[in-house]
Amino acid sequence: METREAELKGLGADFVFGFVQSMDGERDPRNLLLAFQVAKNIIHRGYELGSFTEEMFEVTSCYFPIDFAPPPNDPHGITREELVVTLRDVLVGTPKFAEFLLPLIIEKLDSDVQSAKLDSLQTLTACVTGYEHKDLAEFLGGLWASLRREVFQTASEKIESASLAAVTALTSCLSRSVLKSDSEDSLHSFLELVLKGCKHHLCEPDLKLVWPSAKLLQAACSASNRAGHIITSAVMPLLTEQYHSRTEVTTDPLVSCIFYFFLNVNLVSLYLSSNSLAVVECVGALAELYPATFIAKLIPKLKTEIFSGNNKIQKKYMLAGQTASRAVSLFLDGDVSFLPDNSFPSHLQLLKVGILSSQLVCLLMACVCTLPRSVEVPQIDRLLSQLEEMSCTCSHQLSYSSAAKCFAGLVNKRPQGDSLDRLIQGTMARVCSELDSTSSPLRSQAFTLMIWVAKALLLRYHPLITTLTDKLFSLLTDDHLGLLAADGFSLLMTDSVDILNRSCHADVRIMYRQRFFSENSPKLVQGFNAARQEKKPNYLKALSNIVEKLPKQVQVTELPALLSLLLEALSCPDQGVQLSTLSCLQPVLVDPPPALIQQLEALFSRLLALTSSPSMNMRIASLRCIKTISHFPVLPFRARVLRALARPLDDRKRLVRQEAVQARAEWFLLGSPGGR
Repeated sequence: METREAELKGLGADFVFGFVQSMDGERDPRNLLLAFQVAKNIIHRGYELGSFTEEMFEVTSCYFPIDFAPPPNDPHGITREELVVTLRDVLVGTPKFAEFLLPLIIEKLDSDVQSAKLDSLQTLTACVTGYEHKDLAEFLGGLWASLRREVFQTASEKIESASLAAVTALTSCLSRSVLKSDSEDSLHSFLELVLKGCKHHLCEPDLKLVWPSAKLLQAACSASNRAGHIITSAVMPLLTEQYHSRTEVTTDPLVSCIFYFFLNVNLVSLYLSSNSLAVVECVGALAELYPATFIAKLIPKLKTEIFSGNNKIQKKYMLAGQTASRAVSLFLDGDVSFLPDNSFPSHLQLLKVGILSSQLVCLLMACVCTLPRSVEVPQIDRLLSQLEEMSCTCSHQLSYSSAAKCFAGLVNKRPQGDSLDRLIQGTMARVCSELDSTSSPLRSQAFTLMIWVAKALLLRYHPLITTLTDKLFSLLTDDHLGLLAADGFSLLMTDSVDILNRSCHADVRIMYRQRFFSENSPKLVQGFNAARQEKKPNYLKALSNIVEKLPKQVQVTELPALLSLLLEALSCPDQGVQLSTLSCLQPVLVDPPPALIQQLEALFSRLLALTSSPSMNMRIASLRCIKTISHFPVLPFRARVLRALARPLDDRKRLVRQEAVQARAEWFLLGSPGGR
């Protein structure tokens, strides 16, 4: 690997497969140390893992945590610490291992062996430094429960310190990701778990959990300024209230908690911040002590501050408008007069189709589509015309998709009225003309513009959305655009990261997903029943994309009406459709409707078949559904299910075996003495 790296990388995933085969079952510590070092190089030097990512993880993680005690007078000098550190470097080396490593860490934290717990906590702290919020989101609940338990129950200072370090690392990871995408919800969700699990203990200062709770809150608080603001805003009023109200008990713990938060987290930030925060805090305290003076002396000054704040906001919007005006002039007219460097051509054509610089339209989108709705975009009609032209005629995917998104972002914020209706109708006439011409080379461009305009209108409940969705349904039977149309429903139902979201000041109405589902699910069923057999999978994929994004409570109430289509979706050849259908069915199976009880035979046939799916996630999801179904009146199926579950008990994936054991245990209890 040191001298022939290029040749080894040229072998692609075959090299990884060969390494996995050679390492499988190895027990000699000398060979393991060497194997871990090779695996570390494979991961850190960018070798292609390909389809063997999970196999690479399994063949190394089976040794985690390391349980090795070198014999006395070992001539080889291999220590447990060497093996631990080298294996950890392998496991934390790539975010691709996150979906496998995090459940393993949660499982190992239940161990009674202190060294295993400590190793797991240190590995967790190390791995999250390279993860994003999307890698952690699914496991935050389990991770928090384990970390909270360790801090609350452990008698070991090492375990407690490692747990607190892991909490800080998790919070820091979620805080970093806020700047990249819509991960703010992940940070808030995690901190809500922290506050829910700890805050109430601060009201009980005589109990032993007040200190562990304070330490956990401080660990999360110290991770970032944003986390510190959220935690202290929730905790400090509570602590202050306790300090003033509980005069009969010792207040030292509360005073200590207050200083613990301020000295460890906020002292530096208060020093670096402007004095306005301190002024506000002092004014609030004075208002409680001297209300008459506050009203007479400070209210007039506060009014002045409020109005000056409005002026600042107006100035901020004015600057945003000036920036947008310059950007529009640059893209429409090639005006470079405001740029400091005179090396630009005198007349740029950034929106000219076919020119390489047209790809810069993504920068225009970022500039004009994030403006508040109160800021008017100059030359808006001309800009929309140019964007429509680029969307429909450009051959470069980044250019025409960015132009379509920019067009949609501006349409979403335009005031309601005849002008907007004429714009949409004119655009749709052009789009439909391209889509209806099967020989047109621009159908993909026209479809991209249509789906983004449809999303812009759907978010604001515009009446013309019906016309666009009807056209989208008709494309499900198209030979070339059918699959693209089915995927388009996912775009309609999914939050957009870079445009058409509330942070971009888009017009987003509440419950738009539920409204879209209730208005269009009958059309979907009708179209499915009327479609030719080879086109039915497109309808099933569209249904899957719609239902998957609905809130769980809506799924539980609405899915029984679509049961026949959901059962069909389980037989769809598209694994993505099957997996999303299983995830939608699982909450429905907890309290099954009568219609589902009547179709148990069909449901069992499909679920048992999916336990042999090539996809590990599919096998796990089907086993979870089978476990849930055991609460139905299903005794006649018991023998058949137990026979079928024998096979996944020997599955090569540990997570599948784990689900199979749990499901089979539930079915064994069915009809047995003392069981259900």
